[in-house]
Amino acid sequence: MTTEPPMTTPPPMAPRSPSNGAERSARSGTRTAVAAGVGTAIEWYDYGLYTVAAGLVISKVFFSGQSAQVALLATFAAFAVGFIARPVGGIVLGAASDRFGRRPVLIFSLVLVGSSTTIIGMLPSYAAIGIWAPLLLLLMRVAQGFGAGAEMAGAIIIANESAVARRKSYLSSLAMAGATLGVLTASVLFAVTSTLFSEEDFSSFGWRIPFLMSAVFTGSGLVLRRTMLESPEFEEVQRERQRGELAQAQRNPLVAMADAVKASPRNWVAGFLVPSGLNVTSYITSAFAISYVSGVLQLPGSYALLMSCAVFGSGFLALLVFGRIGDVIGVRRVMFIGVAGALLLALPYVAILRTGAIVPIILASVALNAFGWAAAAAAHAVIMPALFRAEYRSSGLFSSRELQGALVAGPTPLLAAFLVGVLRGEPWIVAGILAAAQLMTLAGVLVGRPLFTAREHAETPALKGYPVHP
Repeated sequence: MTTEPPMTTPPPMAPRSPSNGAERSARSGTRTAVAAGVGTAIEWYDYGLYTVAAGLVISKVFFSGQSAQVALLATFAAFAVGFIARPVGGIVLGAASDRFGRRPVLIFSLVLVGSSTTIIGMLPSYAAIGIWAPLLLLLMRVAQGFGAGAEMAGAIIIANESAVARRKSYLSSLAMAGATLGVLTASVLFAVTSTLFSEEDFSSFGWRIPFLMSAVFTGSGLVLRRTMLESPEFEEVQRERQRGELAQAQRNPLVAMADAVKASPRNWVAGFLVPSGLNVTSYITSAFAISYVSGVLQLPGSYALLMSCAVFGSGFLALLVFGRIGDVIGVRRVMFIGVAGALLLALPYVAILRTGAIVPIILASVALNAFGWAAAAAAHAVIMPALFRAEYRSSGLFSSRELQGALVAGPTPLLAAFLVGVLRGEPWIVAGILAAAQLMTLAGVLVGRPLFTAREHAETPALKGYPVHP
């Protein structure tokens, strides 16, 4: 997105020129988007492993001293802890991204999440060291969450800022597609390892193999991230700072976040609300659905893994499709498609979940994820960066998006599992949670005032359907 310096510098809404005075080539923008997406795939392989493993082995290995229901709740509490750490990482690393650059922060976050995931694969079980097992797991989840607080938002920003106008939606969506590919890889490897080992051996050591493989993937991702180009918009911001046209970036992360909020409070609130629907839908169709199928319905774990692979595989393809559609009809309209689709599918999804028939459950999960997650995810990869100017974009986007994750998305599987338990296995409340999240997203889209010039609006097909505000 083209941006403007605040208050004291060039005329309002004056567009910045990219790094060398001429727009980078489409090939360069594509290379950066792919590098961001592949790096995100590796990092979200790490972060997604816990999502896949949560309902299958984590409760048995690290919380085996508790009843089945308490162990499941404790597992999802550890899941939520990662999201509580994410806004802390988002605030701290968002300020670093606005000060030092998008690229170095993405390299740091990859190393932090990858090393934490590898260590989880080495942790002794509850049976071996007692209470220290869940405590060490929580510590690693905090480290994962801190690093992940910069990963997805950072990848979206660098892909968005590097993309040529005519492919803004599709190239920005590659960061989200990378995350889906990473979780899909985690699901596939879990499915393979669970097939190769007996149930006893898988619970004992087989589940650790995908976690330990994170070390190899992280090393590969580090090489890729080091070759990634810096965002041309950030490079221009740095030049304006050197010329004294912009104030230097804030050192204090809390001050940096406060400045982003004060620059446009309504846009920061919009940045908090917009990801609600897609995040909640994702974790309902993955973490909660897996635990419901294997825990409440008592279906084989292989069924849950098959569902996970189908959901994330189809979600990856659907996101790329909606990314391209966004460059044709505009991302605002794509977001409306996602919200409407999820609202229409919420009740049918729960009704099918109650049947206990795995094939209809898989098909329903795929359909809900394709609309409630994929369409909205593709659209928000353009909408979110447009809410903030480049000089404070990371501080604004990281903090708003990750606080939403901590307060809304992260606790969703825990809340859903608890309420379903209270209702003796009846999952109807899940439909209400899904609907409420979609309405939050809709409110965010309507409240936000994306920052772009009339020229950008005319040159960027993804902005079709947005009014040009004075």
